[in-house]
Amino acid sequence: MLLTRKQAVQSMLAVVAVALVVAVCLPGTAESQSGTRNPASGSRAPAGSGQRAPAAQGPIAMSGFCPVCVIDMKQWIRGNPQFQATYDGKTYLFPGAEQRDMFLANPEKYVPALGGDCTVCYLNMGQRSPGTVEHTALLNQRLYMFPNDELKQEFMTNWRKYTDADVAFGGQCSVCRVELNQTIPGKPEFSVVYRGLRYWFPGDEQKRMFLSNPAKYAQPPAANANR
Repeated sequence: MLLTRKQAVQSMLAVVAVALVVAVCLPGTAESQSGTRNPASGSRAPAGSGQRAPAAQGPIAMSGFCPVCVIDMKQWIRGNPQFQATYDGKTYLFPGAEQRDMFLANPEKYVPALGGDCTVCYLNMGQRSPGTVEHTALLNQRLYMFPNDELKQEFMTNWRKYTDADVAFGGQCSVCRVELNQTIPGKPEFSVVYRGLRYWFPGDEQKRMFLSNPAKYAQPPAANANR
């Protein structure tokens, strides 16, 4: 009987050991189309080189998690302050120079929708309510963040209503409205993110004009809501 009990204990310890290995090896991942899992609580920034990290130029976005890792790898990996980039007033952290350079080459691809604010709150209530990394959804290669699970579920149920809530002027070119007094549709391939909103333009010329003076062409706060 003693031998049987010993064997049972050994079997139980083996199962626990396997479970621990799996838990350590599996990082938090972003689930395509159906939302993202909560980031792993044990995810930590990679060890630095011993050099002092540069000061962040804006608030740390996504609680320090790497946006390139979420979009391209479907994994929640914390960034290292040694590798950072500031875009649209927020500072993003990356585990290495490779991810940082990928972000800088195409930041519009990686930044969260509405700068990390809740698109459901913005469209339905005209409010800019910050989302959290605990309540996120990944849809069509874009990350959406929400303050709570209820708002996330509303997004997942009616995602077609909310996916373009951050597009300014309904996708019409803001430069054309001001300079030509014309309503001309923009194209997603010529886009700029400014204060969390996406601005679309018919060509690169209008995009450059916007970047030279965004305050002149930008949409007033919350004017996109409840449309």
